[in-house]
Amino acid sequence: MIGGATAVLSGACSFDRAGIVADEKLFGDAPNGAKPTAFGAWDGDRLVGVAAICANRIRVLGVIPTARRRGAGSALLAACEDAARAAGITTLRTLDQPGNYLAPGIDSRNTDAIAWLEKRRYRITGEPRSNCLIDVRGNPKVSAARVTVLRDTAAERGYEVRRARADEAALVEAVGAEFGGAWPFEVARALAFDPPGVHVALKDGAYCGFAAHDGNNRGLGWFGPTGTWPAHRGQGLGEVLLLACLVDVAAHHAQCEVAWIGPRPFYDKVAGVAADRHFVLLARTL
Repeated sequence: MIGGATAVLSGACSFDRAGIVADEKLFGDAPNGAKPTAFGAWDGDRLVGVAAICANRIRVLGVIPTARRRGAGSALLAACEDAARAAGITTLRTLDQPGNYLAPGIDSRNTDAIAWLEKRRYRITGEPRSNCLIDVRGNPKVSAARVTVLRDTAAERGYEVRRARADEAALVEAVGAEFGGAWPFEVARALAFDPPGVHVALKDGAYCGFAAHDGNNRGLGWFGPTGTWPAHRGQGLGEVLLLACLVDVAAHHAQCEVAWIGPRPFYDKVAGVAADRHFVLLARTL
C-alpha cells in the first residue's frame, strides 16, 4: 500500500511534503509504544485516499483532488472516529501527536481543510502554533567554518561539542531524565539517521546540551528537539549545536524547518529566519 499512499499524500497535501514521510505517518510508532491504525479509500482498484489515527490524534488524512466530493474523505474521517471511540477516546485532535507529527496542526493557509473539518464539528482550540524556515544554503550565518569557530570557543570553556554516536543510549536516557516528554523518542530516531542527526555538548563527561534533526519527519530536514541543561545555559552551546545541525541539513535541503518554535529571536539571530508557517489545532469531542 505504501507506494500508492505516497502518491496519494503527495497529490493531496499542498502545504506539507507528506508523501516523503507516508510510511512514518501511516505506520510509524509513537512514544510509549502507541501504534497507529491506517485506513485507505479505493475507487475500484485505485487508492484515492488514506488516513491514520494513533491514540487521540488523526495523524494524517488526504484524498487526491480528482476524487474529492465523493465521500472518501468523510468515510476516512468516520473510520478514524470509530477507532477512537472503540479505544475509549473522547476527544480527537488533528496532527499534533508528540514525537510523530506531520505538522503542529493544520496549516492556516489550508482554509479548505479547516472549513471541511469545521462542518464535521471540529473546532479550533488552543493557541496558534508556528514553525520557522531557515535558509541553509548560501546563508553566510550557516557554515562549517562558523561551527568550527564556535566549537573551539566552547572548548576554551571546557566543553566538548561533537556528533553523537548511533549507539549512544546514555544520551537518550539523559534527555529523558532532564526533559522527558517525547524528546527521548525523537532523539533515538535522530540517532538512527545516517549519519546520526544529533550533536551534543559535554563537560567532564556529562551531557550539557543537545540538538537533533530528522528525528520526526525523517528526510524533510526538520530541526528539533534541542535543549541545554540549566547550569550550562548562556555559554553559547545552543548556537553551536543548532548550526551543526543546520550544516547537516544543508547536505540534503535548501531550507530547514524548525517546528514548534519557542524563542524565535534566537533562531533569527543565529541563522536568520527566512519565513514562518502558522498552524491551528482542531479537535472534536466524540
